[in-house]
Amino acid sequence: MSKCDISIKFDRPDRTYRGGETVSGEVHVQVNKDITSDGIHLTSYWKTHGYGNTDGGGDHSETLADKSQLTAGQTMTFPFSFVADRQPMTYHGHHINVDHYVKVAVDVPWAFDPKDEEEFILVPGERPPEMTGKRDEIIDFTPETPTQLGAGCKTVLYGFVAVMLLLLVVAFIWLLPIVLLVLGGIWVRKKMLASRLGEVELKTPHLLVGAGEDWPVELKFTVKKTCQINGIEVKFRCRESATAGSGTNKTTRKHTVLEKVHSLESATQLTAGELFEKSYSVPFPQGSPGWGPTRAYSLDEGSNDIVWTAQVRIDIPVFPDWTNKQTVQFLPAEFFDDDGTRQAASEPVASTPDPVRSTPDPVVAAPDPVVAEAPSDFAAEPPPAAEPADVPEPTTASSPILPLIEQILAADRFGDERERIVESWSDRELDITVEIDRVSSTFSSDADEAYRNGWTVTGTVGGTEQAIEVLTPADRSVDGLGRGEQWPTRIVVSKWDSLYNRISALDVTGQ
Repeated sequence: MSKCDISIKFDRPDRTYRGGETVSGEVHVQVNKDITSDGIHLTSYWKTHGYGNTDGGGDHSETLADKSQLTAGQTMTFPFSFVADRQPMTYHGHHINVDHYVKVAVDVPWAFDPKDEEEFILVPGERPPEMTGKRDEIIDFTPETPTQLGAGCKTVLYGFVAVMLLLLVVAFIWLLPIVLLVLGGIWVRKKMLASRLGEVELKTPHLLVGAGEDWPVELKFTVKKTCQINGIEVKFRCRESATAGSGTNKTTRKHTVLEKVHSLESATQLTAGELFEKSYSVPFPQGSPGWGPTRAYSLDEGSNDIVWTAQVRIDIPVFPDWTNKQTVQFLPAEFFDDDGTRQAASEPVASTPDPVRSTPDPVVAAPDPVVAEAPSDFAAEPPPAAEPADVPEPTTASSPILPLIEQILAADRFGDERERIVESWSDRELDITVEIDRVSSTFSSDADEAYRNGWTVTGTVGGTEQAIEVLTPADRSVDGLGRGEQWPTRIVVSKWDSLYNRISALDVTGQ
């Protein structure tokens, strides 16, 4: 038995807060053994998890109780409150996830500290102070950490830099022919394009972009030689990049979250001497109806990046295409509207759709009449489709858990109605199949003793899209299961997880 049982209760059932709002609630501590405590401490922070190395920040700490002697049977309640970070937002993607946490620990000297950790959801609210209204520069939201180097450290650093520069010079001499060949190819391509289009001037004054707003583009050039073009287009692309390991063991995985092409000009003929000068307003992707703006906001955190690019392309048949690609910073629309920001920060968020589900974020583009079909060399990996319903309709009538899912669907998602429904089913054993999303070790101190060092299987109930989490004992061989596999098991439902809109259950196979 743990020395203390700790539980964290938020003041909002859905644990959803806007940036800049006050996150508050209560911490309950039940003492099971007499212990000396050096204090009870609460911290809040965010971190990434997924394929890449862990990035994080935003630490907030406070002391709930000072050093004291705790007695078995003692029960304590501590209120807490702090101001939520303004970014990064909660995000669940393909290789990258960003989550915010509140952690409470009882500091026990010379022993493992009893602790509990709970997630909360951060959605756009107040604008970060780094945003001053300028749109022409990408903002670095990562705080700089000043470092002090002694004279000895500086000498070593300078020596290392000198050696590296010497090695680069040697390598450059050996690679000089290849470098010259590449530079020559670039120069020839540039001259070929200039012989047709002249010098192309592209202006994109907004490097900071909000969901759904118009992105201004200006093109200007004087045609040098009469030629045919297949068209002019802009391609927006959002891509996750997650890096694991370091040095020679470093690997990076990338995933295209969204790719959308807008046609600016259809096929036409350009005449020599003609001045081509046009301005466009291109609608930036904003998401799908019912889900609101996409939550794949730009992220630059070392090992985990979400990068948005905009590429303008003049398609010339049987000839090199003129292209210009630049990185843009995609941020919540609330950050660009002072009035909307203040309103959003003051309104409760309980009535908004669930900002986090058990499946990856459905980042898809809204239909747009000016969107052109992308050519084959622009083909994008299709984003995951998702229905905006709170709990999807099950599709398998034979599942014994179907009546429970139907009751959950019909219940109000706010309040405790769903918790009470799930609790009423806690005395039934159900045979189900879980479509696996993830298998991880169970570390929760709230888990029953038999499941505490076992496995946690998350996924969906087979034949439905209802999210479920199943705790299994350590001797249950599930660690070899992979994403997408079907896992038959027998469960007893234990509770409703309002944070992820999922059923929590215990595996009772073989009992």
